[in-house]
Amino acid sequence: MDQVQQGLFAIEERMPCSPEAISVYRYALPSTLDRAEQEEAAARILSFSKQLDRWVGVSWSRLAEMMQKDYKLYQRIEEARRRNSDEQWRFQCAMRRHHILCTLTLGIYTLFVEKPTAQMCEEPRERVPFSGIFVFGPKHVVVGIHELIERGMLRHVQEGEGESAIDVFFPTPALVSCIMQKQGVVAS
Repeated sequence: MDQVQQGLFAIEERMPCSPEAISVYRYALPSTLDRAEQEEAAARILSFSKQLDRWVGVSWSRLAEMMQKDYKLYQRIEEARRRNSDEQWRFQCAMRRHHILCTLTLGIYTLFVEKPTAQMCEEPRERVPFSGIFVFGPKHVVVGIHELIERGMLRHVQEGEGESAIDVFFPTPALVSCIMQKQGVVAS
């Protein structure tokens, strides 16, 4: 196998179109394959081909790294939202207390004490992709990969032997043809 980048391998067989011809959203191929698991697995694998503008197979380690990165981003965003929610609650309680004390002292309290302020943390600017791994875990993608292999839409190749073996998943012309048909793309 010819390695293009770390964990990405060139496809030798002829594909019905170039990667640019089909639309692959960030880990989604809506209404293209039978199940969401298959759509996400195919979209994740095809996203590498779209980035490089050439058909490539993807190693399991590269897919796992991608999913782990997405999950860590999701966790950072959720933690920032939780902290902001807690801070919002703290701020509302402090403002309620401030208003009560202002009312009881006929406004004199405001002369001596500053209004409370909220200390909101900034959420990461990156957007979380639409993915089933946040709800179902990585098994969501693994199930999709196995189903695509059974349908002949992915080819599984194991490079090497023993502990150092690498599992690589290659999109097949059947997968690309199915996507082309659903998206109304004409073969080039």
